[in-house]
Amino acid sequence: MAVKPMSVRVTVKTDIADQSFREQMSIAGKGKCYDNGDSQVLIFNEKDEDGESVKNMTTISDDKVTIKRTGSIKMNQIFREDHATESTYYHPFGTMHMETKTNQIEFSKDQNGQKGQLFISYSLRLNQQEPQRHTLTLTYERE
Repeated sequence: MAVKPMSVRVTVKTDIADQSFREQMSIAGKGKCYDNGDSQVLIFNEKDEDGESVKNMTTISDDKVTIKRTGSIKMNQIFREDHATESTYYHPFGTMHMETKTNQIEFSKDQNGQKGQLFISYSLRLNQQEPQRHTLTLTYERE
């Protein structure tokens, strides 16, 4: 059965912190939301700092969240609450090994599926450096 996509506006806010550092980032874009009953798939494009296009696909299911980015930046990051996962981040300036330990995942959407919010709290270790605390908040709303 084909699922008709809904046009949405997506915003992703990330907060990164450790003892001496804090950085907040925000990206937004227009995209599509597919509600497959047991999962939500959000697809949207962003521009990197050089103006190159990066395609984002976020899949939200009961037991995990997967964020896949393709374009000038490539990664496939998996979040499973109370689990550690490993992946690789490909950037024009180099490749980084990522170790992600997910602490919390919360997802909610309104009754008619017109808008929703995903919240993830996790620690991320890049290339064996000290892990940093991250939070990611993704919101979408029908256009």
